Amino acid sequence: MLRRNGNSRESEEVSELKIDKDCFPDEDWIPFYVNVITKTCSDFSVTVNSISVCESKKKGLHFYIRIKPAINSELANMLQWLLGDDSRRVDFNRARVKSGLKEWNKLFEVRENVLRTIYEKGEMLQ
Repeated sequence: MLRRNGNSRESEEVSELKIDKDCFPDEDWIPFYVNVITKTCSDFSVTVNSISVCESKKKGLHFYIRIKPAINSELANMLQWLLGDDSRRVDFNRARVKSGLKEWNKLFEVRENVLRTIYEKGEMLQ
């Protein structure tokens, strides 16, 4: 069950960005995407502490990006859009944030899929 904020203008602080990529890129593309993530976040004075990835339920990859400092939901959704999050998901998330849903940023995973950390602050781990 999704919970709503008492005041829809109240914004939840977010310390993890979630990106739904509906494709399976070549492995040698991933370090370039990590570079895009860290530079884009840096443009908004946000530091990327780690990036983890796993396969999505059906058709691509999910990226989980731990950031500091925590940011408001509107900025988090915009950063996710800039980082190439699924466009329908961005639109749904925008509506969820505006309506005050606290748990607006969901990704659906296959239970047996394991997150693999590919980046920790300043270092690729692949």
